[in-house]
Amino acid sequence: MKYQKIVSRTRKSKNKEIKEFMHMENQALKLSKPIMVNGEEVKELKYDFENMTARDKINVGKRIKQDGVPVSVEELDTDYHMYLFAGAVVKANEDMDISDVMRLSAKDIQKGAALARNFFYLNSEE
Repeated sequence: MKYQKIVSRTRKSKNKEIKEFMHMENQALKLSKPIMVNGEEVKELKYDFENMTARDKINVGKRIKQDGVPVSVEELDTDYHMYLFAGAVVKANEDMDISDVMRLSAKDIQKGAALARNFFYLNSEE
C-alpha cells in the first residue's frame, strides 16, 4: 500500500512536470485587441522567457534606455517588465520587433508585463 502511494505521487509529479514543460513550449498571450504585424492580424503572441539569454536581457535594457524610459528598481518597474515581455515575444517570433509589441493595447501589455514580472522576479528561487 505504501509503495502504491509513492508510485502514485511520483506519477502525479511527473505528469505535472510534463504539463508545465508543454505549457512553456506553447506559451502565448491571447490579445483582447488584435494588432497588425507585417500586414497580418495577430490575435495571440507567443513568448519565450525560458530561452532568453543574458544578451537578450541586456538588449532589452538598451532598448528601454534608447526609448527614453527611465528604469527605477528593476523588480518593481512595470515599464521594464513591459519591455521584458516584448523581448520574450521577439525571442519567440523572429519576424517581430519590440516596437510591434509596444503597439499592444494597454490591457494586453499589462498582462504581458505581469507575465514577465512573475517569471523573472516572483518565481525565482533566490
